[in-house]
Amino acid sequence: MRSPQLVLIRGDGNDGSVYPLDKQEQTIGRDGDIAFNRDVTLSPTHATFYRSDDRLHVRDERSTNGVFLRIHAPTALTDNQLFLCGEQVFRFERYRAVPVTIGVDGAVFGGTPISPWRFRVMQVLHGGHPGLAFCARKRSMTVGREDCDINFYQDPYISHYHSRLEERGGQFVLTDLDSRNGTFVRIADQAVVQEGDHLFIGRQLLRVEDAG
Repeated sequence: MRSPQLVLIRGDGNDGSVYPLDKQEQTIGRDGDIAFNRDVTLSPTHATFYRSDDRLHVRDERSTNGVFLRIHAPTALTDNQLFLCGEQVFRFERYRAVPVTIGVDGAVFGGTPISPWRFRVMQVLHGGHPGLAFCARKRSMTVGREDCDINFYQDPYISHYHSRLEERGGQFVLTDLDSRNGTFVRIADQAVVQEGDHLFIGRQLLRVEDAG
């Protein structure tokens, strides 16, 4: 990639401002080289785009809300990894045994009996608060607007069948089901990006292009 640039995608889906990546390293954030000072979900220095081995990389600078990259192939998730479908933020959680709580009088707390599940998808609300939890007792779970295991019919950015999370040989794999707006996974630290990739950084949707 000789002359990469970032293209801002506006809410109506059309292209907006263009940001050339013409330096060895460029930061993005509320106060970065590429600045969106009104986006309160961005950290002051949120991420850095840099070139190494003739490739473009993005590095999360320990931001609060992370960097999300649109997936193009089935992608394995790690425990507690975040992903996006439409406007929904989810946390993937592997099953772990819940310890029994005993009161000061020696009695076991009497709640609903626990039914084991393979994995869980937890909705993350604005401010980081937990929302709805969806437990999968089968090997797969679908997310979409209708006829899925998890449905968000009021989210205009979610497709009818948007994504699928399934267990494959001990791994848990997230697949986009050819959704219109894509499925995004939070990168762990840094990632290689190339022409055509889409990223959510804060509330900004950006596309990587080669300016030629």
